[in-house]
Amino acid sequence: MLLSETSISWLRMIHILAAVLFIGNVVVTGVWSALLFAARRELDFQHAARAIVVTDWIFTFGGAFLLVISGVTLSLGRGLPLWGTAWIRNAMIGLGISTLLWLVVLVPAQRRMRLLGPSDEAELRRTYHRWNVTGWVAVAPLLWSLWNMVNKPS
Repeated sequence: MLLSETSISWLRMIHILAAVLFIGNVVVTGVWSALLFAARRELDFQHAARAIVVTDWIFTFGGAFLLVISGVTLSLGRGLPLWGTAWIRNAMIGLGISTLLWLVVLVPAQRRMRLLGPSDEAELRRTYHRWNVTGWVAVAPLLWSLWNMVNKPS
């Protein structure tokens, strides 16, 4: 079933808003967590680790959920095959790679950072650096997905 132009406009707005919330949270969390990690001797970094988990559930997971639902609905509602349209397929691959990194490395590291106290400085440093580096690596496929969605290469 094809969607009306009004439905497409609303879904497109939701899709763009979801992308902004999703990618924006990923990037902003990387920046503010680095600032708080640098100040961990003056602040309790466990609070920052808890905030990372909360904002991930709200903005990263929530944004990704809205992004996927609105994107699939837009594609199917416009008669575009998901896997048969190169730019949609590429965007889904990028999102999939980033999601895999999030599930396999980032979420377990976030849980670990939440549990580590000030007496576990060496382990906190290792866990944070693994989380931070992997998080920035996970941004690259998201930016590739965004590029595909904007430029729609064949």
